[in-house]
Amino acid sequence: MNKIITVALWVGLSAQLCLAQTVSGTITSPEKQPITDANIVVLNSIKGTVSNQDGTFNLQLNNGKHTLQISEIGYATKVIEIVVADSNQNITIILKPATTQIDEVVVSSLKREQKLQDIPIAVTSLNTTRLQQTRSWNVDELTGIIPNSSATQLGVGFQGLQSISGIQLFSENPAIATYIDGVNSLDIAAGGIQFMDVERVEVLRGPQGTLYGRNALGGVINIITKKPSNKQSGFFESSLVNLGLKRHGLGFKTPLIENKLYFGIAAQYQYRDGFLTNSTEGTADPIQGQNSRRVGDESSIYGNLFLKWLPNDQWDATLNLKTQIDQSDASAFFVSVQDDQVALENPDNIFLGRVGEHQRNLFNASASVNYRANGFKLSSISAYQRVGLRFNDLDFLPQFPGQVFASYNDGQVGVMNKPQEVFSQEFRISSEDKNETLNYTAGTFYFNQTNYEPSTNTARIVDESTLDVFSQIGKNEGIAVFGEVNYAFAKAFTATAGLRYEYENRKLIFNRFESVDGIINFIDNRTELSGNYYALLPKFAIGYAISDNQNAYASYTRGFRAGGINGNLLPEGVSQTFDPEYSNNFEIGYKSNWFNNKLQVNVAAFHIDWRDLQFFNSFGNFVFARTNVGDASSTGIELETIAIPIKGLQIEASLGINDTEYKDFVLSRDVFNETTGMVETVLDDVSGNTLSNAPEHTVFLAGQYQFPVFKDYKLTVRGEFRNIGDAFSDIQNDLEIESYSLLNTLVTLSNGKYTLSAWVRNIADERYIAFGAPDTSFGRSTRIAEPRTFGATLNIKF
Repeated sequence: MNKIITVALWVGLSAQLCLAQTVSGTITSPEKQPITDANIVVLNSIKGTVSNQDGTFNLQLNNGKHTLQISEIGYATKVIEIVVADSNQNITIILKPATTQIDEVVVSSLKREQKLQDIPIAVTSLNTTRLQQTRSWNVDELTGIIPNSSATQLGVGFQGLQSISGIQLFSENPAIATYIDGVNSLDIAAGGIQFMDVERVEVLRGPQGTLYGRNALGGVINIITKKPSNKQSGFFESSLVNLGLKRHGLGFKTPLIENKLYFGIAAQYQYRDGFLTNSTEGTADPIQGQNSRRVGDESSIYGNLFLKWLPNDQWDATLNLKTQIDQSDASAFFVSVQDDQVALENPDNIFLGRVGEHQRNLFNASASVNYRANGFKLSSISAYQRVGLRFNDLDFLPQFPGQVFASYNDGQVGVMNKPQEVFSQEFRISSEDKNETLNYTAGTFYFNQTNYEPSTNTARIVDESTLDVFSQIGKNEGIAVFGEVNYAFAKAFTATAGLRYEYENRKLIFNRFESVDGIINFIDNRTELSGNYYALLPKFAIGYAISDNQNAYASYTRGFRAGGINGNLLPEGVSQTFDPEYSNNFEIGYKSNWFNNKLQVNVAAFHIDWRDLQFFNSFGNFVFARTNVGDASSTGIELETIAIPIKGLQIEASLGINDTEYKDFVLSRDVFNETTGMVETVLDDVSGNTLSNAPEHTVFLAGQYQFPVFKDYKLTVRGEFRNIGDAFSDIQNDLEIESYSLLNTLVTLSNGKYTLSAWVRNIADERYIAFGAPDTSFGRSTRIAEPRTFGATLNIKF
């Protein structure tokens, strides 16, 4: 028997060896000069190599179709398909300078690596070069670059609220799902990761429920950082900016055992002074020493570590650890001016009785394992996320003048809240990119979240001896099963069908008490409520390859945001829970490359039906609860184009036009009747209003010209124009954010190894509303955007 097994194993191994062929190649410039250190990656595999000094490389590949991505600094990235047959082969690949041709972009938006131009969804992808060209250091700074996108700034770097096509946050669950290296930030407190050592950022516009599930109602932001490989590399980056901003980063990647074990580490420190000056004039109960204090100082420390192991051609495993610490002793967290006109007239002032402090600690750990066999891949992604938040002396709620708020934990005020913790596990099976007719992805996803939501784990400091304490614990658990199939037929057509089933159980344990001189009086003690939520999320798409360089598609997708439990106990007769939101997205699109990849034009048109929006309603006597109030719609068109009309000149443009509307949307509000002296509940019908934080248009234009100056150095001069159209911050359409324009410029001197940039953002010093109250029945709180910034950045690669 043992002999039979041994023979069988040798036969199987021999068969595999017979299938493997040597693919040799040469990477050259158009002038036939060899290109050294070019990266050659086999998509959807662990295969890859680097060209040597004479531009040659070798790969061992099994028979079948393979897609190669070839890239090198200064050259346009190229993606080619090769078919490996029963004999060794040799290929020549010509890379053209980046000043003459547009990059061919690869994305992993559909959980498989594919050319952006081939997938039937609207995606914007920004690689390292474009992020540096646009000086985008975080998600908020992508406003306008992404069509129909905007961001609401909450006063700290680690928390902003994104909106795409008007789809945005109205509850504690994000509307735009954010993933960084496969880890989902389930809570808005886990956002704000710094863009540092990033390979690319992919923004999927529109609902992405089938593959991404909950909270991908408006889209998905995928942040992919650079991974270590056989090529040893490192970088140093340093920026000095006005407003006291300093940003320094350092990273190193190396093979510990060539072709087997790789290590990468990167770190960054950032600090900035706030631009706001505090005035205690007119504030309730100001404390001594708070007048004329600077507000908005914040420091951030970020670290990222990778360990990658390739035991053989079938297996790979990656361990990734990330951490970010954000803190301030002059916090601008959630603070604002209580009137928009006062804010606009005093753009550099804030009016607080005291200046608070905050700290956010974020830790992400993930382990991914992949196994590849003949024709399929098995993947496992395990992730753990921990978020801690501390705040103290926050003076931000007008309904409690003279009272401040602080985090609370086990009898202590202003200390770290108990951490929010999330464990998630995803298993996937997918076809390898060798079958031109049928490809698939299927899997299951599980998460378990312990959530100490900051606004419901808070001490309100009534006076020196009295605290009003909320201490709520959320326990959320969910599981999903999903699948997506792509089938090519009639030569030029591809059909896509997908389905996801989600189940989620949410629990909330209430604990509210009053502490007077240390004596505890429980108001709500360990009351537990729960809710179960289900969703079925289909997707259908059809693509048509008009030619090798033109693709059209039409699609339908459904989005889903989880329901939940109101954070405070409500009177009998008022529903403690609220239902999920859903969206139906209909989209048609066209993607094309022209003139030998010198012009790229992508267009998409969409219509979104947004159902059962979660919003606060009054139930009398100032009792407010989140309920499913009404519906909304969003219709628009998006255009993205890049062109290189002549050598060295690159032009970029994006345009978004968005028409939005609330439908059957009636709010209940408590108001004081001055005639009767009574509080009355009135109805506020906002049906027909435009969605808040949904600019009627976004425009982005950029042009840059690169030319040689001396030796190997090149000078690049770049200018940008962004225009964000009129919008309202509030659901009542009463607090208007007027259209504003930003002019930016960048001048870069580089030889590929050393890069020195000087830049100016917001040249005209435009002061516009960066945050406005989402509901003006509670006030007109407003924050003004920062003034003009300018600085210099040095990048060194080694």
